[in-house]
Amino acid sequence: MLKRSPFSLGLIAGVAALCVPAAAQGPVAPAGGITVTATRVVGKEAARISGTGPASRALEVALYVTYSRDIPSALMQRRVISTDASGRFDTTITTAPAFFHDAVVTVTVHAFPAGPDGRASFNVGAPNVPVPPDDIPASVR
Repeated sequence: MLKRSPFSLGLIAGVAALCVPAAAQGPVAPAGGITVTATRVVGKEAARISGTGPASRALEVALYVTYSRDIPSALMQRRVISTDASGRFDTTITTAPAFFHDAVVTVTVHAFPAGPDGRASFNVGAPNVPVPPDDIPASVR
């Protein structure tokens, strides 16, 4: 009598997946990898992230912040997004408020399950553009 368990079925499925020809395993990432553009969103504590990658695949977007060379970088936000049929993606991810201005935010984008990576950076600044009350009056200069 043959005894089957979830473990043995999972083992058989894993071995079968390894034996499937490479062409049948799904789309392959483009030779150029992933392109990423990251910019601050004016008026919000957020980053707009766009770019290209493998078509119709899940991507992991992670934001890391670096305050100083003496302090380790920290993970701010992580999200899973998808590319469209043409391989484009565009998302806005919030950053935590009250960050030091001029801290460096590094955005990494990784294709699942094992694919190319993309990276971009920008500096944290004030959420709004300068307005007249923010300017130093001429009488004080």
